[in-house]
Amino acid sequence: MLRALNRFLDHLEEWLIATMIAAATSLIFVAVLHRYGAGLSIDIAKWAEARNLAFLAVPARAVFVWLAALDLSWAQELCIYMFIWMAKFGAAYGVRTGIHVGVDVLVNQLPGGSRRRVITFGLLCGALFTAIVG
Repeated sequence: MLRALNRFLDHLEEWLIATMIAAATSLIFVAVLHRYGAGLSIDIAKWAEARNLAFLAVPARAVFVWLAALDLSWAQELCIYMFIWMAKFGAAYGVRTGIHVGVDVLVNQLPGGSRRRVITFGLLCGALFTAIVG
């Protein structure tokens, strides 16, 4: 049971990151389609009405009314927050697994005890920054 829980927790960050990036990408895609669909449908409706093409103007205006009723103004802001949390989870995963990108040329020149203290200080500063942002 404990082994299964540890395996689940080891992959939790990966699953959260993958889920959030898929959701954010899908949400932005839908928001862009919504924005361009609303603009295009009203343009088509106006063009068709100017040419007395009611068979085209009526459905185009109906599509515009339906799209205009959908409020997706929150989508971009939600995606920004999701990308921030993806970066946080990605950084935590990178630090935990040791694959975090960092410039450690000077840190590697320090003796063992000092190196551990400098690395610990850097990790604590990162945790403090994350806590403040959170």
